[in-house]
Amino acid sequence: MLTPKQLLRKKISRLKQSLPEETIADLSLKIGERLVQTDLFLQSKCIALYYEIDNEVRTSNLIDTWSHHKIIVLPVVDGGKIHFYPYNGKENLKTGAYGIQEPVDAVGYFAASDIDLFVIPGIAFDDSCNRLGRGKGYYDNYLSGVDKPVIGLCYDFQLVDRIPTDMRDKKMTMVITESAIVSPHHQ
Repeated sequence: MLTPKQLLRKKISRLKQSLPEETIADLSLKIGERLVQTDLFLQSKCIALYYEIDNEVRTSNLIDTWSHHKIIVLPVVDGGKIHFYPYNGKENLKTGAYGIQEPVDAVGYFAASDIDLFVIPGIAFDDSCNRLGRGKGYYDNYLSGVDKPVIGLCYDFQLVDRIPTDMRDKKMTMVITESAIVSPHHQ
């Protein structure tokens, strides 16, 4: 018997897989435009972003464009943990754990205290800014003691009424879709 989280992951995965590439590109562009207009993004010097996989909101163009204006760091899975290393161009990426593009020969990761903003993916989010991840807990574990803003990116259909949560789950500061910004502080 599947848990509510597993059922939601399956449902959202089917919806994401049904998206044509042109739709993904169009929606990702809209979501990216919303992100870069937020005060949180504009005021941050060092931003942790992710490199998309499996029809997630595309961030590769954001990473490349904004790396000329801000310090962009990307997650690298190391054993059971993630660390954030600087992005130094597409030519310095390799396929790492789970098929995710990671910085090559990254030396000297950034501590959470050095990062102003975290922008992360999720399977689903709700109106209370709860996040459902892939189930490995990498982001939740890393962010559990971090007091920095965290923005989740997703498509409209990934915004659901309610996500089952537990004490380990990290709430987002804001969730951005192609047509909405969800945040307790957003007007």
